[in-house]
Amino acid sequence: MRIFFIIITLLYSINLHSKVINLQYEIDCKSVHLADLFWNITINDSDYEIEFLIKSFGLTDKIYKYKSITRVKGHIDGNYLRPFTYRSKTKSSNQDVYANIDYSFDGLIKKIDVKKSLSDEQLLMQDNLINQFQYFTDPISQLSQYLLYKSNSDRIIIDGLNIYELISNDLIPINFDDKNSIIYQGNVDILGLSFPFFRGLHKLDKKNNLKEIKMYYANIDKYNIPIQFDILSTKFKAKLYLKKYEIN
Repeated sequence: MRIFFIIITLLYSINLHSKVINLQYEIDCKSVHLADLFWNITINDSDYEIEFLIKSFGLTDKIYKYKSITRVKGHIDGNYLRPFTYRSKTKSSNQDVYANIDYSFDGLIKKIDVKKSLSDEQLLMQDNLINQFQYFTDPISQLSQYLLYKSNSDRIIIDGLNIYELISNDLIPINFDDKNSIIYQGNVDILGLSFPFFRGLHKLDKKNNLKEIKMYYANIDKYNIPIQFDILSTKFKAKLYLKKYEIN
């Protein structure tokens, strides 16, 4: 599920007081529609709430039913989203997992709870890493921060099982004419995403399978909306296509 959190990185800057942003993406692998992603962001003054839902689609839903929902609440501090609570739950045909994290105002971890039986050694490793890096954000707040402010995080990302950095850089714009896009065709800018640092919280030498992400975004209705994502990992290649959007 972490990979799906990372691949949906968004990028635009707006003047915020009260705003609701709803985005829907289709997730494809080898031209097969595997799942849909619904991302809803609600902003009221300096507070925000995010709901991030991934659901299996069509034949995939019959063969391997999958549903992942994450809810985040926090406050806005300048150009940063600072989470207070992170609640993530995934249910599939063969697993049922969750991760709950509470943060202090400064980004310290007040409480972390995952559905995984941890040994004393694993708990010690988790505590040592948390104490070492101290100040954290969550993956969904970080991705929404790109959407709103175009800014990398000044804190390490934690998702319950891993900690990592996510860094963006501008790539050369292109003319976008992918036939799968029903929203936009024309000139697009590209944002590249990389992971300069990655560690498992409970496993030494855990590998990050995600190698590269490219986000293609265009100006639509005065907003820079991501049209497509290309995702390259050591296990698969996937694409995400924007199918619907609503901004109120």
